[in-house]
Amino acid sequence: MAPSPAARIPASADLAGLAAPGAAPPESAAAVSATAGSLLAAAAALPRTRLAVLPTPLVPAPGLAEALGAGSLLVKRDDLTGFAFGGNKARLLEFLVAGALADGADTLLTGGAATSNFCAATAAAARRAGLRCELVIAGHPRRPEAGEGLPGPAGPALALARSWGASVRWTGTPDRDSVDAHLPVAAADLAARGRRPYLIPRGGATGLGAVGYALAATELQEQLAGHGTGRGDVTVVVPTGSGGTLAGLLAGHLLLGRPWTLTGCSASRPPQAIVPRVLSLAGECLRLLKTDQEPRPDDVTVVDARGPGHGLPSPDGLAAAEQAMRTAGLMLDPVYTAKALALLPRGRDVVFWHTGGVLDTVAAAEEQP
Repeated sequence: MAPSPAARIPASADLAGLAAPGAAPPESAAAVSATAGSLLAAAAALPRTRLAVLPTPLVPAPGLAEALGAGSLLVKRDDLTGFAFGGNKARLLEFLVAGALADGADTLLTGGAATSNFCAATAAAARRAGLRCELVIAGHPRRPEAGEGLPGPAGPALALARSWGASVRWTGTPDRDSVDAHLPVAAADLAARGRRPYLIPRGGATGLGAVGYALAATELQEQLAGHGTGRGDVTVVVPTGSGGTLAGLLAGHLLLGRPWTLTGCSASRPPQAIVPRVLSLAGECLRLLKTDQEPRPDDVTVVDARGPGHGLPSPDGLAAAEQAMRTAGLMLDPVYTAKALALLPRGRDVVFWHTGGVLDTVAAAEEQP
C-alpha cells in the first residue's frame, strides 16, 4: 500500500450473584471448535507483528481464593506477556504495529497520562519495529527547579518511554481527555513535516487492537478445558480502562458461543460510559474477523471499580493487593488490577485476568515514605 502523507486514524456493584443474563444456550463442542477455527483463520489474514510470549499461564490461586471468598480462582497471567513490562498492551500492539507498517507509517503516535503503561509499551514496540514514537502527555513538563509543573521525577513509565526514543509533547492540562483533542493536532503537524504518523487512541482501544484479545479468548478456553472446567461454569473478571481488552474478549466470547460470564471492572470511566464504547469496539473487531455477529448489552457486565477516582488507590484494592502478594506472590497495581480483584464475586468459580501494571506498582512503591 502506498504511504499516505496524512495520518491514518483507526476507528475507535458488586459482582456477587451475577449470572450471564440473556446468554444463549451453549453450542455443541463441534460447533464451537469450528467457530474457533474460523476466528483463528480470520485473524491469521490480518498483519501481525509478534511481540508477546504466548500463551500466558493460567494458574490456580487457592490461597487467594480462600482469602477473598471465591469458590475457586484461576489467574490468567497477562502480566507475563514478556514485552517491555507491557502486560496486556503487548497483545493489542501486535496488530496495531502491524497495521502501521502495512500503511507505510514511520511514526507511532499515541498519548495518555505520564504514568501510562500503554505509552511506554508503544515506545518499546516502535523501537522494535524500526519506527519513531511521538507521545502526547496530559499535563505540563515537570520542572521542580522552576517551581512549576509536578514535583519529582516523571515516573518509570515515561522515563522508560523516553529511554526507548519517544518524543514527548504536553497538553498543558492534567485532564487525560485533553490528549484526545491534541492527538489529531500532533498528527497534522507531523504530516506537515513530511512524517507518516499512525495515530493510536489512548490505551490502544481500537477494533484492530482488540483482535489480540479475541484470540486470547480462544487461548483461555483451551486452557480451561485443560483444567477440566466446563462451559458456563466460570466468571471471567477483567480490569478495564479504555476498553480494548474487554472488547476483544467480548468478541471472542461471542465467537466461542458465550462460554462464560464476562465482567469488566471499570477503573477509569463510569460503567454507563464504558459499555457503549466496549460494544462498539467489539463490533468493529468482529467485522475485522469477517463475522456478522453483533454484541448485545447483556453479553457483558461492567461494574464500577473507580473507588475514590481514577489513578487513586482504594482501601479495598490495597487490601486485595496485599492478600495477592501474601498468598500467591502476585504484584497488583493500585490503579486497575487491585481494584478489580477487590470486586471478585464470592462463592463463584472465577478467572481473574491479570492485565499487568507493573510500572504502576513500582511507581506506587517509590511514593511510600
